[in-house]
Amino acid sequence: MIIPMKKAQIVILKEDEKKLLTSLQKFGNFMLVSDEEIKENDVSGEEAYLNRLEGIINLVESYKTKKKLFDHLDLDYSEFIKNDPSRVELVERIEEISKRMDVLKQDSESCLEQIKTLTPFEGLDIPLNKLNPTKYVRFVIGLIDLNKLQQISDNLNEFHLDYKVLKNTQEGNGLFLAIYYDEFKEVMSFIRNAGFNEVSLPKVDKTVDELVNDLYNKVTNINQEYINLENELKEISSDINELKILNDQISSKLEIKKAPTFKTQATVYLKGWVRSDKLNEFEHAIKDATNIYDLSIEDPGDDELPPTFTKNNEFVEPFEAITDMFDTPHPQELDPNPIMSVWYWLIFGMMMGDAGYGVLMFIVFSLLIRLQKPKGGALKLMKVLLYSSVSTFIWGILFGSYFGFTFYPILVEPINEPIKLMVISLIIGGAHIISGLIFKMYALLKNGKILDAIFDQLSWILVIIGIGMMFLPDFSSIGQIIAIIGAGLIAVFGGRKSKNIFGKLFGGILGLYNITGYMSDILSYSRILALILSSAVIGSVMNMLAGMVQGSPIGFFFSILIYIVGHVFNLAMGLLSAYVHDSRLQYIEFFGKFYEGGGYEFKPLTLNLKYINEINDNSKLKGEN
Repeated sequence: MIIPMKKAQIVILKEDEKKLLTSLQKFGNFMLVSDEEIKENDVSGEEAYLNRLEGIINLVESYKTKKKLFDHLDLDYSEFIKNDPSRVELVERIEEISKRMDVLKQDSESCLEQIKTLTPFEGLDIPLNKLNPTKYVRFVIGLIDLNKLQQISDNLNEFHLDYKVLKNTQEGNGLFLAIYYDEFKEVMSFIRNAGFNEVSLPKVDKTVDELVNDLYNKVTNINQEYINLENELKEISSDINELKILNDQISSKLEIKKAPTFKTQATVYLKGWVRSDKLNEFEHAIKDATNIYDLSIEDPGDDELPPTFTKNNEFVEPFEAITDMFDTPHPQELDPNPIMSVWYWLIFGMMMGDAGYGVLMFIVFSLLIRLQKPKGGALKLMKVLLYSSVSTFIWGILFGSYFGFTFYPILVEPINEPIKLMVISLIIGGAHIISGLIFKMYALLKNGKILDAIFDQLSWILVIIGIGMMFLPDFSSIGQIIAIIGAGLIAVFGGRKSKNIFGKLFGGILGLYNITGYMSDILSYSRILALILSSAVIGSVMNMLAGMVQGSPIGFFFSILIYIVGHVFNLAMGLLSAYVHDSRLQYIEFFGKFYEGGGYEFKPLTLNLKYINEINDNSKLKGEN
């Protein structure tokens, strides 16, 4: 059901603002709203810090030596609100380590690049600062391709120079030349044409070999320091929960700072929406923060659209996520989730249609929910799949399908009786659409629109039921009568809202063409047949392939492998297909008959918890019902 909202306005003293917002955050059922006069506070600094903290957590997480498959963090509220300076100090130390590691990494890369540059000139046993030009000779050092060097070596000997061939590397062959000034330009032109590239080396009182050795020693020292810092991060990783708590603390405080409030010199004004079933707790939350306040609670105005909050039982609640993916219900319409959830559950299980898969789904999603403790939309989706495992098991028994094997089908055997299965799929489709029309009719009756309920909804219900009964020999005559009555209501009264005479007389007759739309919608449910058959055929083929390779120990091993991989693949594809096509049937064929939407989500001021799974003894914080 959709819980009505009340508009609340609060005025408090300025010094009580933080206490009130903290108390309302703990209450978790008051949604603050802003207007042109209320400006949100600048929180760019806190958001930047949170981004840095997120990066720090990811860094430390990567150095955890003992990683749990399923890890969750629970905390008492009293512990959560404590300000622990050591957490901030821990962040600062990790940032220092991270920055130092970046510097070391850059230094190491720089050293290795220098080594790469110097390596071709190893073997040059002259200190590099001694290579300055002399009175008669100029020294040149550079790289040349070894093959080119061999080709021009005879020509080089014709010049007045001395040269030494150094080390050959991927970058080229090192070459050192001592050239007389009178032939310098001629020699340089010659060797450059041969592909020689001059290289500038540092003018230090060391040979190339000594420089390379020093650089290798520096890299060794850098690597050792880097390893020491990594070991420190591994030790810090045992305190990663402290970082996660700090993240959620800051995120929650950020929500308070972002809360839209209007401030005067002495007072603070807040306005927003509160659930009508939480008014007593709302006032208690205010009193917990201050005794000096002014509170006004009233119904929404005619021109105001309050947020939508749905409250349903444990079965229906997870299916709210399916509806919200389509559109949030309008606060003035009926909640579609109670009826949609049953149909989604029923059709999903039918599309999966295998008892073995149902058992496997139940085990997998039970463990995921219990051990991983997901939150929000992820939890709702997992619960949808968990609940649907039961309908999958039931339909699997009706189809006699157990991991692709068929045993004693009760209702129909999909592979051998596709026509019968098609009929069942279309019957379910017709019932699904009729239930949507009934839902719309009920909503119209509730709003006092009796004629609309009869002539626009009941009439089509009679037509669909009548046409369906016409396919049954024993009820064909009755079906014709029912269909004619429904069609007559549409033809006579379908144009009653038209403003011109022509529309009033012929609008209903033209409206009868909508029967093609309804028939098309019902035929859309043939996708149920397609999914059942595809899953059954793939499962059967995997079983057949597994059986074909048996006969030896190795063959038995491969048969088990084929069986497991094949059915896991079939289950995964079945889950994806059932989710997509079941949702499509709800959104287009079902919701199209009655659902208005156009609402927006109720987003109260609450703790913003990303890493903490549960705050103990703090149900109000999470906005629970």
